[in-house]
Amino acid sequence: MRRLSLIVVLALAALLVGNVPAAAVGPFGSDVILADCIPGPMGASIASDGTTRGFIPCTGGVGDGAIGYFRHKPGLALVKDPSPYTGKVLATAWDGVDALYVIFTQGSDLKVAKRTESTGAYSGTTLLASGAGVVPFTADVVASAGKWWAVWSAQTGPGGEFAQTELFQRHTLLGAAATTRITHTAASVDDAQPTLGYNGGLVTLIWSRTTNPAIPGPSDLRIATSTGGSWTSTTLASAGTTNDRPDSVNVNGVTYVAWQRDGAIVQADNAGGTFATHTFATHGVGPKVGASGGRVFVGWTIGSSSSQQLFFAERSAGSWTGVVLASFPGVAAAVLGQGGKARAIYGEDERFHLRAQT
Repeated sequence: MRRLSLIVVLALAALLVGNVPAAAVGPFGSDVILADCIPGPMGASIASDGTTRGFIPCTGGVGDGAIGYFRHKPGLALVKDPSPYTGKVLATAWDGVDALYVIFTQGSDLKVAKRTESTGAYSGTTLLASGAGVVPFTADVVASAGKWWAVWSAQTGPGGEFAQTELFQRHTLLGAAATTRITHTAASVDDAQPTLGYNGGLVTLIWSRTTNPAIPGPSDLRIATSTGGSWTSTTLASAGTTNDRPDSVNVNGVTYVAWQRDGAIVQADNAGGTFATHTFATHGVGPKVGASGGRVFVGWTIGSSSSQQLFFAERSAGSWTGVVLASFPGVAAAVLGQGGKARAIYGEDERFHLRAQT
């Protein structure tokens, strides 16, 4: 009966994406288990040669855990290496040359570090922030040629759960800057969930801004850019009531972003010069987005409780197709693109798996 139900879901998947499909989702290769433990939050990045690198903590499902490094390239054996770091991983960034950067929390501290590919050496850690409030840090990082730029959210004052949350930054990319505060809003406004992109000397920042979060009030997406100095920002998405959990990537100067809007999943990009959006008929949570070779890839969790699954959608030649890619818990950890193909990293059976399109 369970098998029959899955077949029905697969048959209906294309109809749920929202557009009439022109072709099926590109096929995926065999499953690769990245960590044979009960993991915590992880991060991964992809290089131009198709190599996927990342950090995964083994936490047992609670608290901090030992963080391990992995490297995978289709056709080659998986490489794993224990790092000296412990905690929970929030984000990673490949610098395009020889280093994978990682942002992670360790207790109440937020730190950044790197692994050098050519030597296998792990750097010491740089403390970004300390004393996380009731609301945990959210953060992202981009990197290029040995330099990095990190943005994170942190609570700024009294109020416990409802203390104001604002955005902060520190970077060596496009010039060095110590920790500075990016956003300065009214006490009734929270800024959080930053996601970064980088291309050709321009950093793009997208985040969720919530008004009256204690109610909770409405939230919009904001977008800002910087070339190393001040930020220029504007509203990216304000339709509906709640716009949150954005994920973005910059590919050859085009920004691709996916987020949640009132239970729906939305994808937008400025490939045509201005941002155009697509709202999927298949509702869910936790979208991750990637793009390559004119194709856009989005993965998110559908269903609830023990019926959760990973749904994967692909846009090619202007048309969307979709398929259920994994079963419970079906949590998308990363969706990456390279060479016109996707890499999907997801949680299934309390382990992280990677599958690459062939």
